[in-house]
Parts: sequence; C-alpha cells; structure tokens
Amino acid sequence: MLTSSSPAHAPKPTTALGPVLIAQNLYFQFGNQIVLRDVSLEVFPGEVLAIVGESGSGKSTLLNLLYGNLTPSQGIVQAISTTGLQPLSALSQQTLRQLQRSRWGYVCQNPRDALRMTISASGNIIERRMAMGLRHYGTLRQEARHWLEKVEIDPARLDDLPETFSGGMLQRLQIARTLISQPALLYLDEPTSGLDVSVQAALLDLLRKLVSKEQMAVLLVTHDLAVARLLAQRIAVMRHGEIIEAGLADQVLDDPQHPYTQLLVSSVLPA
Repeated sequence: MLTSSSPAHAPKPTTALGPVLIAQNLYFQFGNQIVLRDVSLEVFPGEVLAIVGESGSGKSTLLNLLYGNLTPSQGIVQAISTTGLQPLSALSQQTLRQLQRSRWGYVCQNPRDALRMTISASGNIIERRMAMGLRHYGTLRQEARHWLEKVEIDPARLDDLPETFSGGMLQRLQIARTLISQPALLYLDEPTSGLDVSVQAALLDLLRKLVSKEQMAVLLVTHDLAVARLLAQRIAVMRHGEIIEAGLADQVLDDPQHPYTQLLVSSVLPA
C-alpha cells in the first residue's frame, strides 16, 4: 500500500489567473518499485516551472504523467482543456489526443521523435493546424512561413526536408511545429540536450522570448541548471521520485537548503 509523505512546495506566483496544470499527491508504481512518491505542483500562465535532478530522479516519469502518457497509481492530474481544468482520468483517449494536438504542446529531447523526416518543413509545421480543422492551403503556407521566421529559420527553406537541417535547426523546427497551435500549456523535455553551446544559447534565448510573448504555461524538465536558471521562474528539485526542495529559481540556485540541492548546485553530482 502506498503511503503519503509531505512534499516540498514552491511558492505560488502572484497572478490573477488560476493554474492551467495541477498535480495532487501523485504516485507511480512499477511492479514493486515506487518511481514517484507524493508529488504535487501547479503551473500558471506565463511562467516556467523547471523540474531538475540527476538521471533516474523521476523527472521524465513525472512529465509523462502530467502529459497523459502514463496513468498515476494514486493522485490526480488536472490540465487545461477547452472547458477549463479537467482531470485527465475523466477524458476519453480521443479528447486527450485532441488536447495534445491543440491546447498543449510537447517538445521532445530528440526532435527526430516528433518530426516527420520525409515531408517538408512546412508540412511538419502545418500538420497541427490541419488537425485543428484549418484546410485553406494559402493560409497554411502563410502560417508556416510566419513560424519559420519566428524560430529564426530562413523561410526560403519552407519546402526543404528536415533531414537537410542541422540539429539546432531541427529543434527550432520542432518548436515551430509545436507552437503554431498556440498551446496554453507547453511541456519541454531536455530541449537543449546534445546541442553545441553556441546553439544552446541561441535556442534558449528564442524560447525565453517566445514563452514571454505567447504567455504560455511551461513545464520544463532538465538536468542542466543553467537552462533552468535562464528560463524558469520556479524550480522543483527531484530525488528518488520525490520533490525535495522547491521555490523561486534564484532562491533555490543561490541559497539551496537541502543537502542534495547543495551538491547539485555545486556540480558534485553527475548530470
């Protein structure tokens, strides 16, 4: 039987808008192993909440629970839908998939997992808009061009195949594909992993500008504290499936209270 403990909670941001994502007392058990234990969090419009921790801490499992790819053993996930907050457990698979294609966005660690490499850049971008019912070819092309420009890809490459793009450009293309539907809730899974430092810096600057302008709520999973510092207003630190410290980003990174967070910040622990 799963038992409850007291998780650490980050202070809520000051906003007149309510949360677009709420997780309450989440557990996830695989066989006899408890992978997540009593995790609770909220994400608000216009903010980035970063989940940080070393490999195996439970970050990716949590992200999949919050996105609806996994079902919690205990606890409730509520996320924004067309009618407001809805428990994911109450949604049909069809409704969940429709939300994932429209109201939510997900940027994978490896853009090749999200892109169709055999169709053009524009084809990849407009798929989400077509799933939302837009069929006018001229409008779709115009929107694809607009989003290529927004992620700083030359619109002349509109008809190029993704396999001709560099790793950084593939990640930008995935971001354009994700954001064209203007999601209210964005999930970022290690979005800069494997990129050169200069490419990382450009991509992070782009993400920071887009998140601010579009006023999305963002849940970021990363092992890179520099990424969390640049993008996130709040940080939650995970260890062994639990949130062991949470708070405003500067407070957590500049004055960590938990011994594990202190080690993480001082780079004693491996990424």
